Amino acid sequence: MAEERRLPDEVARFIADHITSVEQLEILFLLRGAPDDEWSPRAVCEALRTSEQSASRRLADLEASGLLTSRLASKQRVYRYAPASPSLDDDVARLASAYAELRYKVLESIFSNPISNLQVYAEGFRFRKDRDG
Repeated sequence: MAEERRLPDEVARFIADHITSVEQLEILFLLRGAPDDEWSPRAVCEALRTSEQSASRRLADLEASGLLTSRLASKQRVYRYAPASPSLDDDVARLASAYAELRYKVLESIFSNPISNLQVYAEGFRFRKDRDG
């Protein structure tokens, strides 16, 4: 029986410290894939088929984590991939590699993150309130 591969500790730590949802992970990889491009929340929304409001929150969170930069352009905030340090860029590269090889382990790590679980729980109440009026 083959031994099950583990997610590297530094990748698990990075996820725990910086990634709170799969959507946030997808946004990070989207912007990393085009580091010279600037992305508005609307552009991210269209590329990933998510809500603009959610994309905006995730982009702001990634910027607060030092993974993106932003500027005001034509009355809207635009973001681009620009880690605050080479070590953060290395961490994202390790995360991307782990995601390519151990996707289910990365997803499991995100879903097991206590902050992620708390946010999903809280957002469930927010959506219910929005829906019910």
